[in-house]
Amino acid sequence: MDSPLDLPGTPRRHFLRAAAAAPLPALPALAALAPSAPARPAEGARWTGDWPARLKDAVERAMPAAVAWARPARRPFGAVLVDAATGAVLAGARNTTEHNGDMTAHAELTLLREAAAAGHRLPSCAVVSTAEPCAMCAGALVWTGVRAVAYGTSLAALVAYGVPQIDLPLTEITRRSPFTPPAVARGVRADLTDPLYRPSAAPQDGAP
Repeated sequence: MDSPLDLPGTPRRHFLRAAAAAPLPALPALAALAPSAPARPAEGARWTGDWPARLKDAVERAMPAAVAWARPARRPFGAVLVDAATGAVLAGARNTTEHNGDMTAHAELTLLREAAAAGHRLPSCAVVSTAEPCAMCAGALVWTGVRAVAYGTSLAALVAYGVPQIDLPLTEITRRSPFTPPAVARGVRADLTDPLYRPSAAPQDGAP
């Protein structure tokens, strides 16, 4: 039995008929609520800070030297020091933790110690490393005031390859520092450095 509001001529009957006849609304507002796709990174976004064209070229040319330093090490991490003015490679070092039992003997830290002992002025130099410096080395690079840091393989890639890491990016260390941060270049000649760390190429039981 119909309720009184369902009888012909009642307000409810008119409302239901009008609602049934009305077209469904378009849904542009729902599309507007969807999260927008992330913007694609701009070309050259891997270079952060002051990178004159000559210095960019110098660190890219220096990466094969860092790889050469890395190859003989059981944990193949290497780094070289580049004169920012001339582009010359001034020094190089590799990870020697397996050789001397000193777990702080990472390539970058060893390089900085040797550079200081040799009297190189680090604020006028760039460090080129086969992989993103770990938290310890990143802190040392900030403390020594190097002008720039360029690396090949990222921490994220190392972790993906199964290389244990303290997952704290270099840029996070520099962001939290009160000192002037170095210019940072990411992914420099990663075509040369990534193969050093893939599971088929390198031991995966320790940090750099």
